[in-house]
Amino acid sequence: MEPHEYETLFQFESTYWWYRGLHAILLDILQSLGCGSSALLLDAGCGTGKHLANVRDLVTGHSSGFDLAAEAIPFWKRRSLDTVCRGSANEIPFKSETFDFLTCVDLLECSSVNEQRAYQEMLRVLKKGGYLLLVVPAYDWLMNEEHHKAVHASRRYTRGRMRALLEQGEVEILRMTHLFSTVLPLVAAHRLVLDRVRRRRAGVPTSDLRPINPVLNNLLVRIMTAERRLLRSFNLPFGSSILSVAQKIG
Repeated sequence: MEPHEYETLFQFESTYWWYRGLHAILLDILQSLGCGSSALLLDAGCGTGKHLANVRDLVTGHSSGFDLAAEAIPFWKRRSLDTVCRGSANEIPFKSETFDFLTCVDLLECSSVNEQRAYQEMLRVLKKGGYLLLVVPAYDWLMNEEHHKAVHASRRYTRGRMRALLEQGEVEILRMTHLFSTVLPLVAAHRLVLDRVRRRRAGVPTSDLRPINPVLNNLLVRIMTAERRLLRSFNLPFGSSILSVAQKIG
């Protein structure tokens, strides 16, 4: 991401509806897979570390993370994270077959990431029988020039593309579902309409992550809480993100 986006991310991750919804869904799935207090978990591309802090506080204290950006480091201290390091997803700085669980949120789409190499590296550090949780953005038609330049992203995914990637490794695909189905019309309108009429500002690009009315934010949190309950029993056929859950064969 652009350096200034890390401060933005840190400020929004605890309160913004999108992050609150996603992080709660990930915690649900980890717990449903049996991730307990003794499990070893790695968060690949942990950013400023909110998801990792949630896992540490609510699921397992044996959690680690890494991110390539030096700009993320000051925020790890602010979240009291001490099991994190700099590293690239293309060459993960951990030993093979170390972790029981690996989470990876909005990393594979980054321009600096070789998606095939990063995926194989994730499988390498995962124990046999370990679980991989991948979240990626969906639909090329939701690509927005300024936003994606700001977060250094160059691709979005379909279920078919994700399945093709996962099948390059020795895994069993346990689950693949879209996320943010209930708010997809709102996300699409914002991305396709509002961003089209907003003139691109000169200089450094900025992401779509901006403050919204607290009343609207709370409403969207409630909507995502309802979707989270639905996801406990069903996979969703459409949405602005895709979540894949796979188990390494062994």
